Amino acid sequence: MAEVPYARPYKPYPWPWGHPSFLTVAVDERRREAKYWLDADLGEDGDDENSEYCPSESSSTSSGSSGSDSSTGDSDWDTIDDELAYLRTDAESGWRAMSPTPSLKKLEEEDELARQIEQLITAEQDAAAAYNPEEVISLIIQFYELLVTMGHYPEGSIRYPPHTDPPVNEELAAQLGYPEAAISLMRRLPYLTREVNTSDQHEILPRTRLADYTHERDLEEGRHPYPYDDYPDIDPWLLPVVLPGRDGWNIMLDTQLGVVRAYSTRGWLREDSVEWRRHGDVLDSQFDEAGKTQYRRAPLVRAAHYFSELIYAYRSLKRLPIIDADRSEPYREGHSPSYSKWALNLEREEQETLLTLYRECGWPDEWRRAEFIKKWQVKKRDIDARSRAAWEKDYKERFPD
Repeated sequence: MAEVPYARPYKPYPWPWGHPSFLTVAVDERRREAKYWLDADLGEDGDDENSEYCPSESSSTSSGSSGSDSSTGDSDWDTIDDELAYLRTDAESGWRAMSPTPSLKKLEEEDELARQIEQLITAEQDAAAAYNPEEVISLIIQFYELLVTMGHYPEGSIRYPPHTDPPVNEELAAQLGYPEAAISLMRRLPYLTREVNTSDQHEILPRTRLADYTHERDLEEGRHPYPYDDYPDIDPWLLPVVLPGRDGWNIMLDTQLGVVRAYSTRGWLREDSVEWRRHGDVLDSQFDEAGKTQYRRAPLVRAAHYFSELIYAYRSLKRLPIIDADRSEPYREGHSPSYSKWALNLEREEQETLLTLYRECGWPDEWRRAEFIKKWQVKKRDIDARSRAAWEKDYKERFPD
């Protein structure tokens, strides 16, 4: 068993399935020093006790100045004091005294977006140049084998290429619009046995199953991975790795750029990413229509990096196999079931028990899979029995006879 890579900072869900924007935009926030030449030259407001100034007799209020002149002088000094206070506040805050006009600000934002789009295009070109389909296939095989090793899939669950029983129906794939690059991948990808792939118990993503292009139904659904009939087929060079239910996940391999577009069907994508903004703003009246092609606005991730992160996440136990896919994140904060506190306690106990058991059974360097499976079955039965008893008690309290 390979060693676990070096520890990385904690990343909250949906990592490793979902990632942020392809670009990491460096924001340069330069602020001027809080104190600078303005204070040195202007001094502090108010009287200066060390001042050598002495008013002359002609400057007294009993001089020949009229009342109106005196009032005007006081007003001028008040204005100057106000201006000095404003300038000093501006200097201390570090911001410009005058904000850009709305039109100027819009031009600056447009220039910044154009720069980010140019960076994104360059990053896409670099990803396409580095794309190696064989490397991606190898990583997907490693990921499936890892899940078998960890006990999530039964031994013998993986179907390796070449696929002959059944084979990929390449004629149908071409008729459906798949390009040769996508069909070539279909032939060389690993798949799971149908029994395992259609079992809720073996889901690795909630309400989502792995695509199997040796089955004609998956070939057809791969061009239209939506539960809605009025959605158009996706771009033909995109090959879904998974097929979501109504509230599942989309993970699409772009066979032209060598990137993955991954996002949950349960919510909209971030509108501040450059991948989103490159396609223009979406008015409220256009959201339904834009949703039909939202995969084009999804964040991009290099395919090799994406599947390497999946392997790392599970091998390092930052994500847990075997248990319900909605509870695969053992360090998630703030997550709690909507139904009852007892359920949250049992979910955490299940996660902690699984983590402890992996370590007890030598994960990853001295791994004893058979011992782990046997012990987990015993502990799982106990947790399930207590969960059932707690549910029945809670139900009777909520709905007494």
